[in-house]
Amino acid sequence: MTPARIYNRLLVPLDGSSAAEFAIRFASDLAVKHDADLVLLYLEHLSGQAADSSAAQDGARDQAWVNTYLEGLRKDLRAADVRTYTQHVSAHDLAEALYQVIDSERISAVVMSTQGRTAMLRWLFGSGVERAINSFPVPLLLVRPMYQRIVVPLDGSRWSESAIPRAAELARVHDAELVLLHVYQPRSGDYAGQWALAGQQQIADQAYEQMQEQLIALRNSLRQEGLRAREVIIRGGNPAQAICDYVETEEGISLVVMSTHGRTGLARWLMGSVAQQVIKNARCPVMLVQPDK
Repeated sequence: MTPARIYNRLLVPLDGSSAAEFAIRFASDLAVKHDADLVLLYLEHLSGQAADSSAAQDGARDQAWVNTYLEGLRKDLRAADVRTYTQHVSAHDLAEALYQVIDSERISAVVMSTQGRTAMLRWLFGSGVERAINSFPVPLLLVRPMYQRIVVPLDGSRWSESAIPRAAELARVHDAELVLLHVYQPRSGDYAGQWALAGQQQIADQAYEQMQEQLIALRNSLRQEGLRAREVIIRGGNPAQAICDYVETEEGISLVVMSTHGRTGLARWLMGSVAQQVIKNARCPVMLVQPDK
């Protein structure tokens, strides 16, 4: 006798973020081992406001984007011999929409990331998340992305850039986004205001523009390697505090990778000291990279 399959149809809720997609690799592995179908469900929250003509046009563009997004995921999975189906559901109550799909599609189990654009469970179930999990109609496999966004603080020196290859290696393995972060401090901060008053603001801005060009070049190089990367410049008098504040307020940051050495001198980073402060105060793990000498 052929034993009955434990799982016939698996479902992965998605919101368009790479963090939510992290659950796909676990669901596809289960689907292959159990010869199960895999359903990718894009859940879109509807606001209570009435839609006007411009909103309707935006919705049409959103629908086209969602279709392309799901089709890309489906093709990759089918290329790996996973029977994959897609759905797009818009609803005011995302949890209720999920339950309806589970029932109508006869889903055997749900594989879901704990993170998305916002925390995935909170996004679906609101403040009643604990009660919802206890009454969930099918087995629920929750997976937590190890790395979602990796921040690499840079001060413009080659030594600080030595952290990029290590961060890029982690980003490639975990499909994480790299954020090249620079805390801008005018090199002659004591005179920046005087330059502005004298009508020479471009002198004060020159260092900023040079750093921006350097970050864009590094970002483009990483993108050519197939990695997701972006550059961010923030202004701050205390680099360590600025880094920690950014990590605290920016969504999805899982790791800081930084060099232990960089520039020294007036109005420049002493990376070793900055690193020590970041380790003490950052809410996420910090990886330190010793530059080759």
